[in-house]
Amino acid sequence: MVAELGFIFLIFAFVLSAIHLFFSTRVCFINFSEDNFSILRKINFSICLLLITSFLFLIISYVLSDFSVLNIYNNSHTNKPLLYKVSGTWGNHEGSLLMWLAFLGGYGFFLTLYTKNNNKKFIAKVFFTSNIVNIGFIGFTIFTSNPFLRISPIPEEGKGLNPVLQDPGLAFHPPLLYLGYVGLTIPFAYSIAALLEGKIDRRWANEIRPWILISWIFLTLGITLGSFWAYYELGWGGWWFWDPVENVSLLPWLLLTALLHSNRVTEKRDNLKSWTILLSIIAFSLTLLGTFIVRSGLLTSVHAFASDPARGIYILSFLFLITGASLILYVIKYDKIESDEKLNLLSKEGGLLLNNVFLCASTVTILLGTLWPLFVEVITGKDISVGAPYFNLVFLPIIMPAIFVSGVIININWKRNTVENLLKKLNKAIIIFVFLIGVILFLLEGPIIFFIGIILSIWLLISIINDFYEKIRTKKSISDVKLSKIFSIPISTYGMYLAHFGLAVFILGVAISDSKKVYYEGVMKEKEIVKVEKFKIQLKEILEKKEKNWISQTGNFSVEGFKKNISMFAERRLYLDTGMPSTEAAIYRNFFSHLYIVMGQEQPLNSGQRIVRIYFNPFIILIWSGAFLMAFGGLISVCDKKRNR
Repeated sequence: MVAELGFIFLIFAFVLSAIHLFFSTRVCFINFSEDNFSILRKINFSICLLLITSFLFLIISYVLSDFSVLNIYNNSHTNKPLLYKVSGTWGNHEGSLLMWLAFLGGYGFFLTLYTKNNNKKFIAKVFFTSNIVNIGFIGFTIFTSNPFLRISPIPEEGKGLNPVLQDPGLAFHPPLLYLGYVGLTIPFAYSIAALLEGKIDRRWANEIRPWILISWIFLTLGITLGSFWAYYELGWGGWWFWDPVENVSLLPWLLLTALLHSNRVTEKRDNLKSWTILLSIIAFSLTLLGTFIVRSGLLTSVHAFASDPARGIYILSFLFLITGASLILYVIKYDKIESDEKLNLLSKEGGLLLNNVFLCASTVTILLGTLWPLFVEVITGKDISVGAPYFNLVFLPIIMPAIFVSGVIININWKRNTVENLLKKLNKAIIIFVFLIGVILFLLEGPIIFFIGIILSIWLLISIINDFYEKIRTKKSISDVKLSKIFSIPISTYGMYLAHFGLAVFILGVAISDSKKVYYEGVMKEKEIVKVEKFKIQLKEILEKKEKNWISQTGNFSVEGFKKNISMFAERRLYLDTGMPSTEAAIYRNFFSHLYIVMGQEQPLNSGQRIVRIYFNPFIILIWSGAFLMAFGGLISVCDKKRNR
């Protein structure tokens, strides 16, 4: 009965969405009134609550292990711990789509709640646009991906969850990532409503800003946790592998970052309005493209959910419809939205525009590299892959100047500047920067990419400190500072500082870890010792263990090379309900660095020898720490009530 209620609520949401579309069309374009808008808000509330409740019913069905539901039979098992029964709800195509809808409902609920006193005619158009998205995804779920389908006869036991997904990462990574994806619906709806109204101003930019930031924060956290989860669970030994699904999460993040920049210019200077609108549309479209890639099966990825061409065609059609209609509207309304004020390139807004060009160019390079195998396969029938060499070659040369420009933007003023004034403000920073770079070049060794990363990281840090110093020093004296000015600096500025500080930490981690890592791969048997750089590693023994839903073989490794000898345990599990194996890497954390050991299968079988991969990743923890600091900086900026007014 629970499953039926979930499906009924989903049907009701679809019917109400259709009614909402008809009614909102009338309210927006034919006969607006306060009473009609009030009805529209109530319908919107109802749709949101229905979507959230439907998802909750699916979770309850998973917890109860209702194997009469096909989705639960395929993805659950009575032996699963409660955490994985709940998180397993979205560990599949159908359940993840319903979670997407629940998040659409959540965002819609808060949108309806917090726009009560806003321009009602405008908000009605926002509701109109967001509801079109609702209809598309609800229809997709009902007609192609129903998570409540029943089966008969009722099986006594389920097939179980993919072993890779039986991890706490499943409880946090997909929800955070989807909160980022779905959050883009609101800036998109605001942008389409602004085009329909033909009016885009600073107030509009101020209203849309928190929604952009919230989406950016969640997407940053989702990508970061996904990277860390893959690192310790898949046994790849690294933090990023340019997997197609990794790429499609990075694409909207890059454009979201550009959108934050252009929206700031619109908010502050009433400029770059066309950029803000266009980036909102394209960023949202990229989330639909990502959905298509993940769920169509056209590109191979360890992260892919489904491989149903019919579902892919639906998403692709929806993508073309939404994106095409939005871009046509953008072209029609373009002359009415762009400011007549000329942009001075030697200004903060000019720097932000340049930075956006770099970010958009880097997005295009990743998009081409991700989709190119698909194009080749369609045209020639050949199966090819585009890997790290391509992305490192074309992406890094574009993103590096963007990072350097970010340091300049932090210190540059709005409106007009002169080269002399800019150099005067940056002279101390440049002197310190040059001195530190000289010291680094003298003391350290490594590849060119290592030094570039260090240089960019230091430049960002010095830029932040220099701008902060300029804000708190007195105008009368270069050396005197007034500490009371610390409290007059806007909270959003501190958020910006922290986000860019996090970026500097992230770059530092990437530069050191990727350039200085140590890698070994070979076969080992019990009691055998291998030497990897300063480490002496022995496979002492293989331990066998049986749990409720899996059996395992665990390699006990003794490691010499740290201040004290340590033991590390790398594990291979075989899950009884699915018959699928999984790898549990052994990770020893030493300050910011990791010693990482993965034990593979016997090679050859019954030989007693195991494939072993060993990594030493220096300062790798800085990568995820920096990303979390970036997200926290965004959170601080959201909390700036003065800018949210």
